[in-house]
Amino acid sequence: MAELPKGTSTHQDTGDVFRLIFDRIQTGIIVIDPEQHTIVDINNHAETLLGLKREEIVGRICHDSICPSHQGSCPVTDLHTPLQNSERVLISITGEKIPVLKTVAEASMGGKVYLIESFVDIRDRKVAEDRKIALLAYLNEAFFRIRTPLELIGQNMTQIAGQVGSGTYTDEDIRSQLTINAKNIATIVATLEGLAAKAKDDNPDIPRDYRDLLTGK
Repeated sequence: MAELPKGTSTHQDTGDVFRLIFDRIQTGIIVIDPEQHTIVDINNHAETLLGLKREEIVGRICHDSICPSHQGSCPVTDLHTPLQNSERVLISITGEKIPVLKTVAEASMGGKVYLIESFVDIRDRKVAEDRKIALLAYLNEAFFRIRTPLELIGQNMTQIAGQVGSGTYTDEDIRSQLTINAKNIATIVATLEGLAAKAKDDNPDIPRDYRDLLTGK
């Protein structure tokens, strides 16, 4: 197991407590040498996310291992971009690009400055956002499909109301127009039912509450 630079603590007890917190905190932490861009240490949570043991990754160049940025274009050391809860990507051993919220801070240990990268896995949040987008797409589709027909029905009903008792149209004429509007309403209902079925059958990732809303359960 790689050790943090000497001089981190003046007391062994303090160092042990620091190591315990470092490994048990549920946030990924990676310590990087900014001059060589080498990984100095990582905690247990970072190991889990990356799919690598500490001894397998310590000493590697971060560009080649965990970061998609190319050499010479590091957001922090080359582009001087501050990262504070910035949405970034972490690359696991399998090549999976894991969306994370990353914060990078400098820390002096043993007379040398290191970069302390901390990050939180936001894959679940990204899935929730994708589901929300899918729901909004269904609702928007439903809105645009029924908006014009409903407006036409409203206009026709207004005209029918004005015809009643005017003597211009017979009762049969009015009855015929009401029948046409009833069929149009039935078509709109069928359209909504079709969208609800599509939401249920084609997109199982939509949360149950959203599917229930769309299907009227």
